[in-house]
Amino acid sequence: MPEPTATPQPQPTSQPATAAPASGPAKASSDKPVATPSAAPAPATAKPAPAATAAPPGSTSSPQATPVKFIAKPMNIGVFNFLNIQPLIWDMKNHHKLFPAPPSQMASLLKKGQLDVAIAPIVAKFLNPELQIVPVAAVGCKGPVKSVRLLSHLPLHQVTRIYADTRSQTSVLLARLILQKWYGVKKADVKSVDMENFKPNQTKPWEASLQFGDMALESAPTGMTVTDLGEEWFFRTQKPFIFAVWMARNVEVAREIEMDLLAAKTEGLKHLAEIAENYHGIWTFHRSQAKEYLEKNIDYSYTAKEVQGQLEFQNLLKEEGLIL
Repeated sequence: MPEPTATPQPQPTSQPATAAPASGPAKASSDKPVATPSAAPAPATAKPAPAATAAPPGSTSSPQATPVKFIAKPMNIGVFNFLNIQPLIWDMKNHHKLFPAPPSQMASLLKKGQLDVAIAPIVAKFLNPELQIVPVAAVGCKGPVKSVRLLSHLPLHQVTRIYADTRSQTSVLLARLILQKWYGVKKADVKSVDMENFKPNQTKPWEASLQFGDMALESAPTGMTVTDLGEEWFFRTQKPFIFAVWMARNVEVAREIEMDLLAAKTEGLKHLAEIAENYHGIWTFHRSQAKEYLEKNIDYSYTAKEVQGQLEFQNLLKEEGLIL
């Protein structure tokens, strides 16, 4: 694939954070699976724990909700408890079984047959080519994403260690790629931590903290430099970035579930204000900010342009020796 031809332009925004009033005390909850399906869950008795989803329709500011007409048989679907996937799973719990799990576990659960379909990190496809992408939606961005960021004390070319949790393969590899290819940081040391209880402002000057998901929507510690990884990627490549896509355990499942996933997305995107109003996840955003995040920062498209960005990411990871 040809190298990106982005023309020189000003560096992406990467400025010290300032204190911002929170809408309430920040409280991070665990993203560990609340319920993990057994190898062969029985449809009649399986009771998956509820994912963090938008409350039932009730906002008068959104279009009247139309129940989604699902046509596939009920399936076990892996989701993670982030605000940005809520439009993709609109109304699904009324037909399919939703199982919350960390993003990094989705590929394993699919391969074991414990899940039929899942929102999975795009890196899971790079490492497990037998998994099938269902090409109806993605969680991506074309510029600033807000919810995937590096917090540092020094400019990125001086960072030699990253603190991150183990839930996201894609965000960690994107951070390593950016540091290695464009900032000259060879073999940055990645340390696993419980990011929900980690204090980024207590790191040493040459260390950075990687945050993603709802946690990254909260105000950054005062005085730290915030680098939006979606913005950084677009500045360097001028291509969209894909963080996660729908994946199925085999071709047959992918074909059967495709129309259901498309129907959920189509209806969900009509109710972003309602989703933001009723979401019960770990966030301190004001509701208007949450709605703006869904509308302006997250891109749910999966077209030829998104595939080009996906392939660019895969090729650069291979070139830099970050994946085989």
